[in-house]
Amino acid sequence: MRIRRNRTRALGVIAATGAALAVASPAVAATRAAESSARAGAVPISGTQTVVDEKAGTFKMHGSLVGDWAITAFDVLDTSPRLHAKGTEKFSGCLDRRRDGSCKGDPTGTLTFTIDYSALFDPPGSQNLVWGACLHPVTGGAGAFAGARGVIVMADTPTENGVSTSYIGNLTLGGGSAPRHADRGRAAAASVSRSCGR
Repeated sequence: MRIRRNRTRALGVIAATGAALAVASPAVAATRAAESSARAGAVPISGTQTVVDEKAGTFKMHGSLVGDWAITAFDVLDTSPRLHAKGTEKFSGCLDRRRDGSCKGDPTGTLTFTIDYSALFDPPGSQNLVWGACLHPVTGGAGAFAGARGVIVMADTPTENGVSTSYIGNLTLGGGSAPRHADRGRAAAASVSRSCGR
């Protein structure tokens, strides 16, 4: 019986170790990917976006990105059960490395993006936003953003004072033209089902 208990205990330890490794493996992979991105120069970005003129599609960026954001094209593809639209956008400003709200001494230029936006309104067609989300892969850049790669994800949350938009993402400054593998990454990002919000 002692052998059976020890075998059961050993199998339990092996099973627990295997389960711990299975849970830890994605975390280890994510950590390694983050370390690799950091070595490659990827900068995590986050902040908020505020409306300047919603009808004109102009906004201000705060946080990691400081400057002006404009919708340059916006095509509604569907309105029910959720709003779905695609388009293009442009950011003019800086990567605020010191997070001081100023572009002085920071990389400055323009970034262009595609947008894939989804939002749920209740009822459909109303102005009563339930949620909104969007994905913005970088498609080009100029100035300090020439050759930049990255992606921004935005989320819209209804509040008592209107819609609050926050963003997270990453940006790798290119310092010139982007490597060819970035084009494959953009193509892969474009093929993924995504959502974006305003």
